Amino acid sequence: MSFTNTIFLILEDEAILRTTKTKPIVDAIKSRNKISFFYSGPRKGKDSVKSGNRIDAEAVALGLSKKGNLIVRAYVQPPSVSKKGFNKTGWRTFMVSRMGNLKVSDEKFDQKRPDYKEGDDRSMSVTYVTTDWTNKPEVKKPRIIKPKPEVPSAAPTTEPSVEPTTTTQEPKTTELPQPKPKAKPEKIVEPTKAEPQTSEPEQKPEELPQPKSTEKPVANPEEDEENKNLQESIKNIKRLMFT
Repeated sequence: MSFTNTIFLILEDEAILRTTKTKPIVDAIKSRNKISFFYSGPRKGKDSVKSGNRIDAEAVALGLSKKGNLIVRAYVQPPSVSKKGFNKTGWRTFMVSRMGNLKVSDEKFDQKRPDYKEGDDRSMSVTYVTTDWTNKPEVKKPRIIKPKPEVPSAAPTTEPSVEPTTTTQEPKTTELPQPKPKAKPEKIVEPTKAEPQTSEPEQKPEELPQPKSTEKPVANPEEDEENKNLQESIKNIKRLMFT
């Protein structure tokens, strides 16, 4: 391999490690910070992987697989998702291209898991970054807050105590129960019977037809004179008969 090709490969590797996606992973591997991410692996064939969240994974190496894919070696445990389970081992390899929603935790890991081997990863054709075990993670000391000196408070002024005045209580006379006055029986007022009301209207008596008053005949002056003459003649006849 020529010198130019070697320089080109070195620059290419540096460019890979400084992308927005790989740089947080590289920093977490070096400083031993736990990472969490969502992994969407292949769902078909023998290499099918169950998609889901990997929580607090301990990434220890990053490099190229034998197929040329950029991968991460990490140790995972429940509640992380896994198709095979974690009974045999917790070591897994993840393709960086399938890792999403990456979160780097402030929590560090300082324990070498079983079957861990330092140095280059044998499953990788090229190992770019491995965990640095020489530096121990810094342990933050608890902040000690010194108590503030108490300021002596002014002595409270004592007020003169007032002696309680004893009052003699007069014995109470027990009142005998008094007979209750007999209440007079109240008069029971019988309710007045209401006259039945007829819903029909009162009928007025029918008036019978009254006889018409006979009108007096109008006097005739000629007839009156004849009557007078007749009566005088009758009187003269009576006189002659009785004389």
